[in-house]
Amino acid sequence: DDDEAKSSAAHVAVVYAEGAIVDGEGREGEVGGDDFSREIRRLRQDDSVKAIVIRVNSPGGSATAAEHIQREIRLAREAKPVVISMGSYAASGGYWISAYSNRIYAEPTTITGSIGVVGIHFDIQKLANDLGFTWDSVKTGKHADLLTISRPKSPEELAIFQRMVDWIYGEFIRKVAEGRHLDPSVVRKIAEGRVWSGAEAS
Repeated sequence: DDDEAKSSAAHVAVVYAEGAIVDGEGREGEVGGDDFSREIRRLRQDDSVKAIVIRVNSPGGSATAAEHIQREIRLAREAKPVVISMGSYAASGGYWISAYSNRIYAEPTTITGSIGVVGIHFDIQKLANDLGFTWDSVKTGKHADLLTISRPKSPEELAIFQRMVDWIYGEFIRKVAEGRHLDPSVVRKIAEGRVWSGAEAS
């Protein structure tokens, strides 16, 4: 009958998050935030999928892409169980996308945690000048060229970047605390970019 047919068609979906988490679609060996989010959404909307297992094997990457993926995982969890299976490593952004799952399973040797944020700025002024390149700039506001790589950052600009990094770190702490049902003070004690083995993290 129809109920038996529906029951036999039900299955558990397994999706792999292998590689660095990057913005956009991603390439081979990367976890593209847009592409992966779309796949989780598709599985959430597929009534024949009764649960989703995400195999995470990622050192992390873009906080923006990880947040896109995590949002879809939170929505999926409202519709069906979402389980994380950690591979060799599920750190930083790899942990960010894992935090809101129903359950997390790690191998004893899994490298996980790394609840932290790093910001990188490039300054190629000297290199470019040595090669004969110079820049002239025209801007409409004091910080309009904040992201330029053509000159060093001022102390005020570095302070702006630091505030951005601090805010993202605070969000990471908050999300881990909320997703794993922990007090934020407990998360702060295990955070600060520290890494843990799966055995230590359990």
